This record gives sequence, structure tokens and C-alpha cells, in this order.
Amino acid sequence: MKVLVTGASGFVGRALVDELRHGDGAYEVHPLGRGDGDLAEQGTAEAAVADAKPDVVVHAAARIGVVRCEDEQELALRSNVLATAHLARGAAAHGARLAYISTSDVYGSAAVADEETPPAPESLYAYTKLWGEQVAALYAPERLTVLRLANPYGPGVDAGEGKGALPTMLLKAEAREPIPVFRGEARAWCWIGDVVRGVRLVLESGEEGTFNVGSDGEAVGLADVARLACELTGAPQELIQEVEPPPGRVMTSISIERLRTLGWRPEISLDEGMRRLLESFRSATPA
Repeated sequence: MKVLVTGASGFVGRALVDELRHGDGAYEVHPLGRGDGDLAEQGTAEAAVADAKPDVVVHAAARIGVVRCEDEQELALRSNVLATAHLARGAAAHGARLAYISTSDVYGSAAVADEETPPAPESLYAYTKLWGEQVAALYAPERLTVLRLANPYGPGVDAGEGKGALPTMLLKAEAREPIPVFRGEARAWCWIGDVVRGVRLVLESGEEGTFNVGSDGEAVGLADVARLACELTGAPQELIQEVEPPPGRVMTSISIERLRTLGWRPEISLDEGMRRLLESFRSATPA
């Protein structure tokens, strides 16, 4: 299988490229990163697909985060909607299957969401990802797969900027800086290695339609995650400061029964994942 992965210089895309290249069976992977052109520009996406001649296009490039999309609304629309439209048309024109990386945020505040739960976005970010799903279905409906990711974390995601809560907590704890956490917020986090393994299984299965990808375990409060960060780094828990969350943040629990039918389950616990994440930071810091 020949796979073109957009967003290959980003968090999910980079991890997926590594998974597809080094898993049980390596694939021919063509990574497309930020330096390879703006997919929202006319002709860029089509040229990339024409050049790679992939069997599958995995579209992971996106503007991520509720706050980041509110701060740069035009960029959010270009990155998450217009670029997706161009790429979907390019994939369809060259006979490639499209797999679109979306988010469980499209469900809004649904208590528990399976793939049949009607979307109810509550932020511009979630709307742009849902619109991305819709333009993908408009221009590349044949064999389309939508993967709604929920709370992935691990090495490679930037701290701060509203898109890296766990690395931010660890780095602030390590530096003995105040650790702000959103009051009352709890999430079921999923290690990025487990996430991209799930994406790979879906691609290999040939299944189309929508898949939730993430943990269906018990949600953990951000304050509890911050306390774990303090324990791992030896920082005092007095650094933790609860603050009010910005509007548009949702805490949907997802059902992953469809993904489980392919033999997938999350393997890395939050404690283990946080330890691995801290080790990655420490190993990257010059002695």
C-alpha cells in the first residue's frame, strides 16, 4: 500500500508516518509537511497527489485547538475546510481513497458518543473539522473514512498554545512554574502510539465510514493529571492553579466498539504515558 500523509510535520501526522513505516509491515509512505506547500492554494494538493500516486491519502494537516482557531479564524477555515476540499478533489481525480483525520469535538457535549451520534459542534474549531468531513464526503465519497480522534497525547505535541495540556503540565512542573488547569474538566486521554495503531488498523481493514479513535476509559480530571505531573517531577502540588475554561471546550466520552471489532484496544496507561512523555523531554534537553 502506498500512502500519502499530509500534516507529516505535525503531531499526529508525524506519529502516523512512523507507524506506517516501521510497524509489522512497512508501507511506502510519502510525507507531506508544512514546507511542501500550502494545501489551501489552488493546485498544490492536486499536484501532491498526482506526484505521489498513492492508494490512500491520509489528511492529518489541520489547524488544531479551540483557542487557536478563534484567534485566527481565517487560517482555521483555510486549513481545515478549503485545504480539505482541494485534497479531496485531488484524491478523487487520481483514484485514491481518502482517510480524513477529524476530532471527537464534533459531537459537542454529548454524554457518550458513538459514530451514529449526531454532531453538535460548540466551537469554531469543531465546526471547521465537521465542515472538513462534509467537503471530504462531497468531493471524495467513494471509500471515504473519517477518523474522529479523542484526546491524543505524547511526544511531538507542542506545549502551550491551547493544544498541549499534558506536555504543558509536565514542563511547568519540571521548571517549578505555576500550573494552570481548567476547573472541572476531565478527559480520557489516549497515547499517540495507540492512536496511530488504531488508524493503521482501519486503513488495513479497508472499512469505510466513521471511526472513533481514543480511550473509552474513565475520564481523569485535569487537576489530577497536574498532580501526577508534580509527582513524576518531584514538584510541589501548590503550583497547581485551577482556572475557568474558555468557552467551546467539551468533554465528550466516546464509544470505540467499532474500532474494537478490528482487534484494537489502548495499551498504554496514563501513568505510563506521562512517564514516557517526561523521559522524552528530559532526553531532548542538553545536559
